Amino acid sequence: MNPQERKRQNLTAIYEALLHLMSHKPLSMISITELCAHAQLSRSYFYRNFTSFDQIILTYQEQAILTYFRRLPRQSKITLPVLMTQYFTFMQQMVATNQLLIDNGKAQIIVQTFEAAYTLLIRHDRIITVTDSTIHHQPYYIAFFSGAVVNILIHWQQAGMVEPPSYLAQQIVRFTASHTGNDLK
Repeated sequence: MNPQERKRQNLTAIYEALLHLMSHKPLSMISITELCAHAQLSRSYFYRNFTSFDQIILTYQEQAILTYFRRLPRQSKITLPVLMTQYFTFMQQMVATNQLLIDNGKAQIIVQTFEAAYTLLIRHDRIITVTDSTIHHQPYYIAFFSGAVVNILIHWQQAGMVEPPSYLAQQIVRFTASHTGNDLK
């Protein structure tokens, strides 16, 4: 196993161990020793790679969402509706994890994960923007947009995820268009 594969394997092990422990007790009651024992990793692994449990979750989820976004249609750029449909489709697979995070007061990690992935897509000019593309570079816009998307995700999840991901994508496009005064379709 090469070093990258080992690194991914260790991250997955500690992430899954943390989620398992979180499903049985509050995050504040989990010790580093207990987590590392459950993940079958050394405490030094934790201290070399992380500063907090939040960082484990954030690192794993950022990698997971970026891997998922890499599977987006291969055209050089994607539209906001396609991106949002893919995001909500991915989040359907993460219901249990998201609920654990919400129950443990860690919904902000979901926001940070989306924000990091969205920022990367913008930085690599992967999103087709019909509106003034400089809005992405305005202070706080990405934080605003990320918070809005994740808040919709949380409400959707709490309502039983009745609507399809494409419906949520359309709503985001509609809300964004009404906010900017433009039609983003």
